[in-house]
Formats: sequence, structure tokens, C-alpha cells
Amino acid sequence: MKKQKRVKSPLYLMTDYSDRKNLVAVQFQNGIGNFIMMTPAIQAFAELHNAKVDIVFDSSWKDSRKKEVVEMCELWPLVNRAYDFQEGFKKEDYVGLLFAYHGETSEAFSFFKENADTDSEHVDWRMEKQNEVDYYMDIVWKMGYRGDTPPVYCPVGTKAMVSNDLANTTYARIGISNGYFAGSRWKWERKGYPYYQELVTLLNRYFESRVKIFLFGKGESDAAWADSIVANNVVNLVDRCTFADSCAVLKYMDLMITTDTSMMHAADALGIPMVAIFGPTILSKNGPYNKEHRIVRSHMSCAPCQLSANFHICNKWDCMEVLTPDIVMSEVRRYVYDLVRRGKFREKLDIDWGIKRCLKVQLNREKLYSATREL
Repeated sequence: MKKQKRVKSPLYLMTDYSDRKNLVAVQFQNGIGNFIMMTPAIQAFAELHNAKVDIVFDSSWKDSRKKEVVEMCELWPLVNRAYDFQEGFKKEDYVGLLFAYHGETSEAFSFFKENADTDSEHVDWRMEKQNEVDYYMDIVWKMGYRGDTPPVYCPVGTKAMVSNDLANTTYARIGISNGYFAGSRWKWERKGYPYYQELVTLLNRYFESRVKIFLFGKGESDAAWADSIVANNVVNLVDRCTFADSCAVLKYMDLMITTDTSMMHAADALGIPMVAIFGPTILSKNGPYNKEHRIVRSHMSCAPCQLSANFHICNKWDCMEVLTPDIVMSEVRRYVYDLVRRGKFREKLDIDWGIKRCLKVQLNREKLYSATREL
């Protein structure tokens, strides 16, 4: 089979779908990040049938992720509607059905499993080192799609909160996310980073306080990580806007620092440069799909433990704790240096600051190199 091609495509699809009379149905019940990673396959499936898409949920799906995914569907021009399987689903209304084994089981899942024209399979994520985007695309390829991989897509809300802060062009805008729905299920809070207060201090020192820091996320049970960060230049958006409206702010960021969370996948889809922090979860499966990012990864022997017995019995979470603020900040400095050098860091930071910072980084590198040679 022809190898899938990752193509540079527009961040937002401007295709007019109004003349499409066919409909395809996609069954979904999973996380917000999983939905974003499935968007290339959904687009490819729609192209295969020259159709618009209905997204089908199950009424048994009760947690608050569903509300956010529904809002994303409502904002996506490709989607005709999003509704529950029990609200009168009829197979004959559709020219094609799509589902993936990598999803939560339900009545709708079982129906699509029996009736979809696909041989979707389970995958051993730890062994096969496959990105989730490619996993979904493989399903559509086996159904006959022969185009390139469409872009990862993230619908954006209409409300860009804190507009005055976003309009100010005298400082850098750095986003931080420690998880959307962290602590809600499956012990995902273990993906969280414990040193954001210290990291904010280092960011202010590096940018000489010419930075505004935005905190993103939603804590169903606990948003204490965001409330504990104390600094005059921090804007806390955790629990204060929907996911789609968070993305309306996210698209203004110059840099995102995030754990493995749906906000990471949103930043990836929107082309926001990011430093992503990985500990217990599988980088090859969950990592950013596009190239504009850097990874800070735990190299403890037990990491990653996702989809192993250790994930369920571990209570220490050392894999994230060993990634000290200095380690993360070191990657941030190198990445900002690279972005400035390539002209990709927002122009509002004057050229004198950029040159000064870049020269300082380079000088420190040369000093370290000289000292190492002398040893």
C-alpha cells in the first residue's frame, strides 16, 4: 500500500460543502484530543464519498467531554450534525459508516462494528510506535481513499476572552496547559507537571517580564495547579471558558508549554510552536503530528508506562517529577532561540531584544563548549 504522505495544508479548510448531498456517519466516543487526531481521517472519509458528515454519539456518554466535542462539531463546516445514536439513527441515510476500535464501547459502537465497511483493528501502541492520526488514516485507506493525509483540524470558538491582553503587542504570549479535564478519569492527573510555579518564575526572568502567561485547561475535580501560580502577568483561563473558546485565545500564543493533553493537540492543529512534556504516556501514539514542536521527555526506565500494568499501580509519578523546571526551561530557551533565528517568533518583540537574547544564548553555548574542551 502506498505510504501516507504528510502534507503542508492550510490550517483551516475553506472548502464549500453546501452542494454535497451525500452523508456519511462517524461514530465517536473518546477524548477531545482523540477527536482532533481523528479529524484527518474524517475529512478523508468525507472526500472518499463526496459527502458531509454526521457525528454519532451514544446517550450513555455522560461526562463533560461530550459537550466540548459537540461544540467542536457545531463549529466545523464539514459536519452536518452531531447527535445520539438513540435519536433515530438510520443506516439507510448514509453512504458510508466509520468507526475505530480505539474508542469507548457502547450500543452505537457495537452497531458500527457490525455494519461499517471497514476492517478496523486493535493496535499494540507500545510495540508498533504508530501515531494515532496514522492509525485512523489507515482505516480510511483500507476503505479505498487514495489522497494525501488531510491536515489535523481544530475548530475555534467565536469568543476570544481577555481581548485587551491579546491585543497588546509589547510582550510575548506564552500559553501553559496542565490538562483539559485533568483528574476526571483513568488517573490522567499523573500526566500533570508539578513545577509550573517555578517555571513561570524562570519565564519571567528569561523574558525580562516582557511576557504574558495564559493558563489553559479544565479541572473537573481540581484546578489547584492553576490557582497556585502567583504572578502579576498570569491570566488564568482554567474552568473559565469552553474548549473551543480556549482555542480562540490559543491561536494568539507565540509559544505553548503543555503536557500530553487536548490543548497540545489543539496547538498542533493551529500551528502554534510548543514545548510538550511527556512522562507516563506514549510519545509515538500521543505526540504532536506536525513538525513545529520540541519534546521534553522523561527517560526513567519505567516511562512510558501507559497501556501497561505499571500505569495502574504506580502512585509515585516520578517520571514527571524528575523533569525539573531547569530542564524544561533549557528546552524553551533553545526553541525560542531557534524561532527567533528563523523569524517565527512574533515580531512584536523588537529586534534588539531578539538579537540580544540570541547572542546571549550563543555566547553561553560557546563558554560551555570551551569549558568542556578544557576538561
